[in-house]
Amino acid sequence: MTELDSLTQDLQSAFGDAGTPVLSIYADINPARPENAGRAWAKRIKNALKDLPEIRDAHGKRDTPLYDEVLALIDEERPAARTLALFATRGLHGRLVVRRIDLQVDLPVVDLAHGRVEARWGEPYLTPILFAADEYERAGVLHLNGAKWRFYELFLGELREDTAVFADISADEWRELKDLAERIENAAAWRRAHTGGSFDKLSPKEREAAKVSTWMHKLYTRLAQALDKTVDRLGVERLVLMGEPWQVSHFEGYLSRGLRNRVVARVPHPANASNPTPRDIRERVTPALEAAERQAELALLERIKEQPGVWGLDPVLDALQLGRVETLVLPWALDARIWRCPEGAVGGTAEMAKLFCDQPQEVALRDHVWQLARDFGARLEFVRGEAEARLLRDFQGAAASLRW
Repeated sequence: MTELDSLTQDLQSAFGDAGTPVLSIYADINPARPENAGRAWAKRIKNALKDLPEIRDAHGKRDTPLYDEVLALIDEERPAARTLALFATRGLHGRLVVRRIDLQVDLPVVDLAHGRVEARWGEPYLTPILFAADEYERAGVLHLNGAKWRFYELFLGELREDTAVFADISADEWRELKDLAERIENAAAWRRAHTGGSFDKLSPKEREAAKVSTWMHKLYTRLAQALDKTVDRLGVERLVLMGEPWQVSHFEGYLSRGLRNRVVARVPHPANASNPTPRDIRERVTPALEAAERQAELALLERIKEQPGVWGLDPVLDALQLGRVETLVLPWALDARIWRCPEGAVGGTAEMAKLFCDQPQEVALRDHVWQLARDFGARLEFVRGEAEARLLRDFQGAAASLRW
């Protein structure tokens, strides 16, 4: 279980059934954005709080301790992140319950159009962070570096090294592997310097060195099997191989077909290859993973078109409530409105909703989409970039693949 998994369980326990109003804040705090320079985001959050109903205690007075606790959390200096989520309420016996979570990713179903801050007072708005923890795919990063092969789990920007993956490989075996790598690297470097040959492909002689013995072949097979077990144990969906191109390519040949199908990128060593920081790893692999995600989103839309699936808000919601939807595809910037009946039935238009009740209420789809997907067993997919533009242009803003 990652730290974020633990935190989301804590959030659900502390705020999911709070029974009292909850302050929910989401803010863009990405330091790479010029508008966030000098912690300008902190001032925007404080300004957003002024637009909420006053935080009051049981006597109608301003709840100064809660307000001050929130400001203290906002002002805390923490490692750079892209999104801040903060929740605050009074729990049992008036005890303050306050949580701040800093994430290395953007979150869907958050309306940051106005001031890059969304702040609510009332029902807890946990949907974005619970969705993220439940639906985002886990990635794995294998760093092949001499006698230090290391495997990392990457989930929502949180990087965690798994030290058990190669626990059965002995120190002597790692030394043999390092010696082999050094011999091949030296030969390839000499060829590049003297003949201009490519460094990322082995010559026949170097390939022969890579197959130096039956023992080495068995070691690579064991390494591949250990990786396969770890990927299954952690639920990793996408795999990035990192290291010298020749070694990455050579090792990839030992992977099972299922594991090769999960490889989405091959990248060079990160900065400070011998002892990279989590930031070094993320900077190297994040662009490759995001590119793979964008490609997968476009492929999903193409499958929906060919299936055929359904698209347009009313047809999609109708299919969803009939239990037909396998994957519900929506734009990342979700601003659609729907009409909802007291018992929970929804329609994309008032006319459609009135088939279920006389007086449906207009609500924001983003406030209910997570529960709708859960209720009817559909997987949610929010798309960005080119796929989002195509969804809005060619699929009327919503699409779904169907079970039947």
